Parts: sequence; structure tokens; C-alpha cells
Amino acid sequence: MGSLRLALEEGGPRILALRWGLNWQGLEISLDDEPVGAVAEKLQLEQGVEFKLPDDSVLHVQLLHVPAPELRVLRNGAPLPDEASDPVQQVRTATFLLYGLAAFSVGVAMVSLVMTSKLRQQLPVSASNLLFGGVLAVLGFFMFKRWRAAPLLAILLYSFDTLSTVYALLTSEKVGGLATLTGLVIRIFIFGALGRGFLGARELARREKQPLTAPSSLGPAVAFPEA
Repeated sequence: MGSLRLALEEGGPRILALRWGLNWQGLEISLDDEPVGAVAEKLQLEQGVEFKLPDDSVLHVQLLHVPAPELRVLRNGAPLPDEASDPVQQVRTATFLLYGLAAFSVGVAMVSLVMTSKLRQQLPVSASNLLFGGVLAVLGFFMFKRWRAAPLLAILLYSFDTLSTVYALLTSEKVGGLATLTGLVIRIFIFGALGRGFLGARELARREKQPLTAPSSLGPAVAFPEA
């Protein structure tokens, strides 16, 4: 079972509630505790459903697999604030991810230096981990500034690191089992979050330019349709 509460506008109260059962069955949607609609089957939810809200705006709900299952909730074609497909949330998630990976890399390097009895052999490895963490931290800062190149550089960096790791495993006499598979799955999620961070930064850059040419008669719910 799961639930999600969202606001209809930036800074507004989270009055839109979505609740579902096991395996995304029996989705129920309510607005300010008033029923909006329901979706009984997962297959129907994957195809996408639409409901009309009291203010005549259209709510679109769809189950996506990117790669983990998540709900995409749009109002008049635009993501709701803090929703998974909201570009602000995508950039924020990518930023926190880069900072977290940087802290993890630096932490591993420091622990290795403290715990090792062969400092000379461990020093180059720890130094590379510190450098890797420092680069990720810098990219996290520029991701926070919504620099679109930051997630792309992070993806390239992690792609190189992933290829190096896979090559080392293939040429090693000891090939990991579950731990190796888990590590690769985690990397897939990292690539997905960084990719969405790039898309989010690109969408926010487009929104900053659009008001200069967009008709003033458009309301906030429809001014920035999803690309």
C-alpha cells in the first residue's frame, strides 16, 4: 500500500491525495477529502487516466516505470509541485544524489586511510576516491544552480567508473555475485536520477525564457505544458 499528497500550486496546501493498494491496485484520488475518482486495475493506470477537478482543470495520472515504478501526476499538462516529474523536484533529487555520492566517496577514502595497515599502497586509491568525491560535490553545486551540463558530466564520469568496475570484475579471478549485481542495479538508478535531473534543468531553462514570448492570458496551470 502507498499514498501521496500533492499541492495544486507552488507553496499551496497538499490537498490532493492519492492512495493505492498492493501492486498499484485500487487507486483512489481525493481533493480536500472529497472523492475525485478511482482506478481499479494497474493496467488501466499504466495507460493513463484523466479526471476533471472542480475548477475544470484536467488531472492526468499515469504509472510509469523509469526504471522504478512511480506515478506521474499532471494538471492541465503540467507536473504538480514536488511530484516526481516536476522539474524542480528532478533537479533537487539529482543535487542531493550528487552530494550524497560525494560524501560517500570521501567517507570511504577516509575510513580506508584510518583502517589500513599499508598506508603507502592505500594512499593512491584513497586519493582517487577523494578526488572523485570532490568532483561530484562541485557538480552537485552546479546542479543546484540548474547548470544543465552538470548531470551530463556526472553521467559521463559514472559511466567511466562503471566500465572500469565491470572490466576489473571480468579480469579478476574472484567475480562477485549478489553484491556485484546489487551494485550494478544501484548504478542504473543513479543514471536514471541524473538523466531526469538533466531533463528537469532543461525544462526550467525553457520556462525562464517562455514568459518573454508567451501570451499573458495563459494561466499558471497551462502556461508551461510538458515537453
